[in-house]
Amino acid sequence: MKVLITGATGMLGCDLCKEFSRAGDVAGLARGNREAKQCRASQLLAADITDRDGVARIVRKLKPDVVINSAALSDVNFCELNPEEAFKINAEGAKNAADAAEEAGALFIQISTDYVFDGDKGSAYTEEDKPNPVSVYGDSKLAADDYVRSNIGKYAIIRSSWMFGPCGKNFVDFVVESAKRGDSIRAVGEKYGNPTYTVDLAKAVYGLSAKIRENKAPSGIYNITNEGACSRYELAKEIAGLCGLKAEIISITAKEAGGPALRPKLSALDNTKVSKALGYKLRHYREALEEYIKAGKRR
Repeated sequence: MKVLITGATGMLGCDLCKEFSRAGDVAGLARGNREAKQCRASQLLAADITDRDGVARIVRKLKPDVVINSAALSDVNFCELNPEEAFKINAEGAKNAADAAEEAGALFIQISTDYVFDGDKGSAYTEEDKPNPVSVYGDSKLAADDYVRSNIGKYAIIRSSWMFGPCGKNFVDFVVESAKRGDSIRAVGEKYGNPTYTVDLAKAVYGLSAKIRENKAPSGIYNITNEGACSRYELAKEIAGLCGLKAEIISITAKEAGGPALRPKLSALDNTKVSKALGYKLRHYREALEEYIKAGKRR
């Protein structure tokens, strides 16, 4: 199996390269061919996902069986202030990768987000719920989802959230580093979502891709997160506790946190569909969080 992964040096991209390299030849695309020690791709190519012709040439040359688009502009506030750039990367870039995959006859996997929802449902979102983004970031990711659904034959749109993992800076690392310095930590206590360990997410994406390629699962949207939901404030307290660090953790409102972009109030995702497809449930985020923190102490 040949696999092409965009955003290969990103937090999720590194774990996707590692997971898929167990069963095939993995080529990674990264803007500017950034070096990443954690990236396990057999070859790392310099490519800008917004370069339609460049992406198409690479896909034609490699002839992959699976193309995974994990490249994204995910800074929510930056996207809000720079909508053209957000749509260029998150929507047009995804379209470029999807069209190249379709031409090659490859399975296309688009990494999406819980931010396509407004958070007003009051319970976890299923794949059938109607999206209603409240930010430019959410709008740009939904535009990609809609294009893939309408134009690509064999695909999976993976909606996930609140990622943490060993291949990039994240909220868990921020809390640990702040607590070690003795800084007080201000975290929003009124917004809820599913923390997701990129190691677990990559394994699930690999398993689902195999099911779809073998026609044991249909193309479509799949929510994939670790089980359990919490606020950033609750998560910060759990992180400090697991690290044995004493820190002042203050619950604040989204308004107090500031920033130009709105965020959904409750964007938890229901994982029933993917659990049935895979034959197992992803573990609770607390278990994954404990593993991640212990691994960090060993590094």
